[in-house]
Amino acid sequence: MCYGWNGCRAGRKKMKIAGRKASKLIKHFIAPAAVLLIIVLVFFRNISPADIMANFLKIPAAYLIAFILLSLLGTVLRAWRYRILLSGKLAYKDVFLITLVRNFSVDLLPGRAAALGFYTWLAKKRGIALEEGAPSFVIAVFYDSMALVMMLGGLLFFLETEISHWPFYVGMAIILLLSILVIFFSDRFFRFLLKGNALRRLHLARITGTLGGINDYLQAHSKNSERLKIFAISFALRICKYLYNFILFEGILHLGTGLKNFSLFSFGLAATELTALLPIQGPAGFGTWELAFSFVFTTLQIPVANIKEAGIVIHITSQAWEYSIGLLALAYLAFSGSARKAAAIRPGAAGQPTSPDPNRSQ
Repeated sequence: MCYGWNGCRAGRKKMKIAGRKASKLIKHFIAPAAVLLIIVLVFFRNISPADIMANFLKIPAAYLIAFILLSLLGTVLRAWRYRILLSGKLAYKDVFLITLVRNFSVDLLPGRAAALGFYTWLAKKRGIALEEGAPSFVIAVFYDSMALVMMLGGLLFFLETEISHWPFYVGMAIILLLSILVIFFSDRFFRFLLKGNALRRLHLARITGTLGGINDYLQAHSKNSERLKIFAISFALRICKYLYNFILFEGILHLGTGLKNFSLFSFGLAATELTALLPIQGPAGFGTWELAFSFVFTTLQIPVANIKEAGIVIHITSQAWEYSIGLLALAYLAFSGSARKAAAIRPGAAGQPTSPDPNRSQ
């Protein structure tokens, strides 16, 4: 029971806040845990930790080393691209470390929006304005999409499967067209979206500001030479990522390393990664990713019996590596940030006047 208008109003406000917190708790923690548990019990109950370890031990040491080196090369390329998108306003070392953190936070945090916020916060801590940090992250997604479509388009010539190729053609054409519109024809594309409050009429007012920020960013980075350079880096990055995952795949299954198998794997992995668009996934993607991997590669008729175990090993290995090196990078960023603050307030630090020594002779 509440007393007075203000008391009732405060009570309702507290209930709304508590309701939102409970909703977030269910959506981001309880529901993902439940999804993972159900998937494990229903689809993977016959797989033991010993089976997973046995399949991991099939990977030759040279393959693991190649996986790590290609993963680091991918991070180098991604950091180079972000530095160009940020107009070189951050030192490469800082961008590289932030990229390592971004790599694991994209999967670990609940949704890409959270990863965007985390990346933007890290960039802001290093002196990059929100108006530049956020659009650079979003625009990189379009470059990645366009590069992936171009890569898969080339590999389609080597794809041998009984499944019709037309769904691949249609899906890739849509993604490629959207990416080209955003990157190379941003003036007309965003003018059309933002003109006459069209988004508000479609009840999408909340993204109007975001699109406006992306449009402003693209206007400030309008050189096609820069865009083509970023696309070339993105293309190399896609190849690098799919190669190091294919190395793990081949290390477990030993099907052969030709373009035919790489093409089949690339299309399968691209389809598997669509689970990132699901509104609810397992924690850090676990469970939903493995289930999709098993379904996709079974549909592609991969002639092996341990495809479920292969998916689990690939996901655990790649995630364990990204989390380990990403957390080290995050710890270094936090430590170096604390050290800079301490140096800034220390007497005699750069830019700080020192107090005169009373014992010094005049």
